[in-house]
Amino acid sequence: MTQWLFLLFWIGICLSTANASKQDPTTTMDTDDFAKPDIEGGRYKNPSSFANWDGIPGPSSLIKWRLTEKDESKIPSDEKELNKTIPVIPMKSFESNSSLFASWLGHATVLASVDGVKLITDPVWAQRVSPFPFAGPRRYRPPPIDIENLPELDIGVISHDHYDHLDIDAVKKINSRFPSMRWFVPMGMGDWLKSQGIESDATNRERVTQMSWGQSKEVTISGKNFTVWCIPAQHWCQRGPFDRNKRLWAGWIVEGPTKKFLYTGDTGFCNSEYEKVGKKFGGIDLAAIPIGCYAPRWFMKSQHIDVPEAISIHKLIKAKTSIGIHWGTYEMGSYEFYLDPKQWLERELKKESGGDTKFITIPMGSIWEDKPNPSTKSSE
Repeated sequence: MTQWLFLLFWIGICLSTANASKQDPTTTMDTDDFAKPDIEGGRYKNPSSFANWDGIPGPSSLIKWRLTEKDESKIPSDEKELNKTIPVIPMKSFESNSSLFASWLGHATVLASVDGVKLITDPVWAQRVSPFPFAGPRRYRPPPIDIENLPELDIGVISHDHYDHLDIDAVKKINSRFPSMRWFVPMGMGDWLKSQGIESDATNRERVTQMSWGQSKEVTISGKNFTVWCIPAQHWCQRGPFDRNKRLWAGWIVEGPTKKFLYTGDTGFCNSEYEKVGKKFGGIDLAAIPIGCYAPRWFMKSQHIDVPEAISIHKLIKAKTSIGIHWGTYEMGSYEFYLDPKQWLERELKKESGGDTKFITIPMGSIWEDKPNPSTKSSE
């Protein structure tokens, strides 16, 4: 029953239309190195240069998917089995001598340290990623750490407003815990966050910076200069029945004095933009790239990359190491076998000549460190 209630909600979303409110300008730097989103009738759109964008699937496609495709996800109900196949390592600390280290906290939430600055991507702790507490995608693997035990955070980046990427309760708790941290969000989302009470700190400094693709913001943290870049993603936004694409979607790069971290956000394969990233930045030290929620392919292709496309992005951005995310956490409704993202990645990498493509998966709560031979270790 709950699946059908959630289906009806998303049919309502697919049928909705709305105009976006005028966006506030930002004071960030701008560059023409990347594509810009189109705006039509006050709503954001993927530009025509995104050749792989076929639009948001409508209600008929959604019903066809649910009625004609076979669900192969087969997520075990036995927690002991899940503990074996998708282990979660309780995080006792987040420390390393490395100038770059990271931990996957589940789905699209990554905790990273870049040149000493701590950042978090799309912080989501909710048990259900849905507007309804009784329906929608359920979390079947727990977070390795509670919000109350997170290390001091300096930066938070949010890719878009879908419920599995924007958990407003988690954002509020994190924002309250770390009064000096800064948030970087796509255009339109800053206004929405302010409506939720996330604005300036005690010194009246703006805590939320909203940006469009190709814009960047320089910040100084602990005496070090960092640049936060907003980069294109091929996706869409909607949180309720009347706000489709009022807010933009994006990926992010945090560029420190010596290291660069990239988070794609949810995206289809806009390959030319990732090629631009590789050329402009000359390589990314660590990337967090989605590898799950891709089946059935005819339905998901425009909005979610699959494993071969994720590997292509890894190569186009010239990443030294990439971590596969966006899998193994929520019952997202996609029909691939629940372990297939990890297993498919392993199969594809075995085909690589030389075996030097460093695209890995790590257990939730483990810590990856930037070393000559990348490895993971327990955070205990």
